[in-house]
Amino acid sequence: MLSRIAESFFWIGRYVERAHATARLLAEHHQLMVEESSVPEPIACQLLLDALSLPDAETTTGAALVRQVTGEAGRSATVAGAVAAARENARAVRDVLPTEVFEALNAAHLSVVRGLALMDSPGAALHRVVERLLVVHGVIAWAMPRDESYQFFVLGRSLERIDMTARLLAVQHDRFWPETGPVATLRSAAAHSAYLRRGAVDGDGVREFLVLDRDFPRSMRRSAMEAEDAVRQLLSLGAGGGTALLREVGMLRSRLEFAVHPTPEVVDHLAEEARVSAMVASDTADASFFRQSGTVVWSH
Repeated sequence: MLSRIAESFFWIGRYVERAHATARLLAEHHQLMVEESSVPEPIACQLLLDALSLPDAETTTGAALVRQVTGEAGRSATVAGAVAAARENARAVRDVLPTEVFEALNAAHLSVVRGLALMDSPGAALHRVVERLLVVHGVIAWAMPRDESYQFFVLGRSLERIDMTARLLAVQHDRFWPETGPVATLRSAAAHSAYLRRGAVDGDGVREFLVLDRDFPRSMRRSAMEAEDAVRQLLSLGAGGGTALLREVGMLRSRLEFAVHPTPEVVDHLAEEARVSAMVASDTADASFFRQSGTVVWSH
């Protein structure tokens, strides 16, 4: 597989996951601000913007926060920017991408554009965007063959999921909104129903669940397992140069897997450590698979 094609599939996975996680987080955070006024709006806005590494731009109200995080096509850290970037990467590999996947991404892009005009009801608009992105995930699961392109997609999605889960926990809903914050965190990760099987909702339990649960697909541990499996699949399919990447994601998975009965402080440390490891793994994937090892000098 050409490195440019592999890179496009990797970034489709990252951008689709980023858009999905950011839209969910924004919808739940905004709803929390509306329903629970114990935290001043400027502080609540800053919590989310800091977690997403977005400039505040004097964002002090819920409406301004929605506009800032929904964003525009040129800023890939925002919902609109991530969807647009995923669509552009899909366009670059359209000849090897199932038609249904591109159509689903295009529909998600249109949903974001139309939603920008309906920001007087941001919750409904964001949930429509989330629904369209869920369709993208579903079509990819159904239509893409399990070849190298799919494994690069899964690798990108898994690393981005670790990063976005760390950013979700960095908002600290459970500490600023002790009563309703833990539920908002779970809903932001689509984990509320899955967590309720464990028992009562509490902040420390929610954080541990999203970092260390083995089975929930959006937990850091499960995402690290999927990233490691994707790299192993790539190596088995003949993709060379992935040994350093396999070591990085394997170490990440093992740190999360062997954390036995950790304290809340240890869980927070593991979450931050996992975020950094995911960044390193992404850079390692870039160096291993996507960058040319040298340049060709043509003689005249």
